Amino acid sequence: MAKPKRHNGYLVKTFTFDGKRYYVYGRDQRDLDDKVHQKKQELENQQESYVDPTLDGYYDYFTEIRRSEIRESTLRGQKYQFRNISEVVLPSGKQFGKMKIREITRRDIELARQTLLEKGKTPQYLNICFGHLNHVFASAVLDDTITKNPCKALKQLKREGKPISETKHRALSEEETVRFLRAAEERGSVYLNCFKMMLLTGLRVGELGALYLTDIDDDTIHVRRSITRDEVGQYLVGENAKTQSGIREIPLTPQLKRIIMDQRELNNKLFGFGWSGLIFQSAEGEILREYTVNREIKRICMEAGIEYFTCHALRITFATRFIEQRPQDYKILSDIMGHKDISITLNLYTRVMRENKIAAMNGVRIRTSDG
Repeated sequence: MAKPKRHNGYLVKTFTFDGKRYYVYGRDQRDLDDKVHQKKQELENQQESYVDPTLDGYYDYFTEIRRSEIRESTLRGQKYQFRNISEVVLPSGKQFGKMKIREITRRDIELARQTLLEKGKTPQYLNICFGHLNHVFASAVLDDTITKNPCKALKQLKREGKPISETKHRALSEEETVRFLRAAEERGSVYLNCFKMMLLTGLRVGELGALYLTDIDDDTIHVRRSITRDEVGQYLVGENAKTQSGIREIPLTPQLKRIIMDQRELNNKLFGFGWSGLIFQSAEGEILREYTVNREIKRICMEAGIEYFTCHALRITFATRFIEQRPQDYKILSDIMGHKDISITLNLYTRVMRENKIAAMNGVRIRTSDG
């Protein structure tokens, strides 16, 4: 073995690994040998991690290559979906994410899904999580990390109960709407104007929470951005809307002007006269969060004896009333709602028209006998 040379008082040794030359320095021969051994082990582990990674290890790589293309809030949500699966301990005692990605079989995936079902995760949510896992395995096939996607043939779980569009995201009836707003007013809810704005504009709660006074002029609400969350879950006012079509203008009606004036007066009371920041915030002056608004809606629903719904239902209620009263203007509705695809509006239009047709038929009374 060649004798190590000295460099600035330190012993130095070179070696080649995977075609690349490395230099290691040590105070003495023993220190040098230990550091050479340690460096070679690190390189071997890194090579193994790259060539034959665990599922968790590959997911880190999968996330990094998409970071410049995907919104931080999307990355955060998908990482949470993946973590649900990764942390599952299979009957064999193995943690799913610690398994080598090459070793994972369709049976392992089915066992992980069944485990999560038994823990109370809904079929709808698991379909989303395992749909994302399918994309991870598909990426691993494309870059030759694995040869076959074991998630590809996994069948979706059947939904249980009514679809969410008929429960938490349903359109409120006119009677429900009146009862809810009356209960919110009697409760003295600081979110009353938020509820009214969503009902009268179809704004998403994130878009409402990102409105500044400078986004309102004499006759228009300019929707330019939305509340978002970064990769670690921190809420912030985004620089852009949810989608390109989300950047839009909504006519400012006299009714909406009064609501905004009422909110400005409330802000002056809560945060000080002359408040000029975000128009709609939490009661504590923080960024408006969907969770906070939904929690208030739940309390009001309990007091008013109304089946619980989410703030998204207020957006759907606006669209439903619009279609019922102006069915010919579905393109205008699509623009007001900020739908990225007219088919989203048309699906809603079709559902509302079908429900109205059923109601109309049930209201028709035709005598067919002498009795």
